[in-house]
Amino acid sequence: MDKASCSRRAHWTPLGLAACLALVASLPARAGDQLGVYIGAAIGEGWVKTGDRIFSETSAGAFSGSHTAYKLMVGARPISLLGAEIEYVDFGKAHRTLSGVDLSSADVKMRGAAAFATLHLPVPVVDVYLKAGLSRLQTSANVRGSRPEVASCLVGTLDCGSFTRHSSTTDTHFAAGAGAQFKLGSWALRAEYERFDAAGGNPGLATVGVTWTFL
Repeated sequence: MDKASCSRRAHWTPLGLAACLALVASLPARAGDQLGVYIGAAIGEGWVKTGDRIFSETSAGAFSGSHTAYKLMVGARPISLLGAEIEYVDFGKAHRTLSGVDLSSADVKMRGAAAFATLHLPVPVVDVYLKAGLSRLQTSANVRGSRPEVASCLVGTLDCGSFTRHSSTTDTHFAAGAGAQFKLGSWALRAEYERFDAAGGNPGLATVGVTWTFL
């Protein structure tokens, strides 16, 4: 199979795709490959998803919400095909109104660090890459509500049946993602999606950002 045959749709079967990836991986590095050390930042949407253990003292169950998120990154790409990246991620503070009898609302903050190995696929025009590694995320949750069974209160006492519950957990688990970037000299515009394992759930992060290669 040659490069021309890879471009024909008839070869986009699982076996043909694997053969094409093997072919392009054997090609020499392109002149536009940004080898070296880089820093960057990105912003996007974070989907906070937890299991019910984060609210084990209440009837809130699992949590799912979204918020504006951002991340900072530093990485190195010593060769065209492989690299490594460390990042700080902040999912923001996701909020949700609850429908339980004794609950009114909950919010969850999730943030932490991740380290990835990156695999760059030498496809034309854009740089497509896969990433896999470990993340260590801290999840903080607050639940607010009231207990309607509290029938009597002291005179002048407001919200005597209300309560707030706080919990926090830190998890170190597998993380993975994929993205694409378009290079402009030492700069690159990138878009990517990452999936994590934290607080009994699978939070996700979709971002657009910029990197600058300086070494």
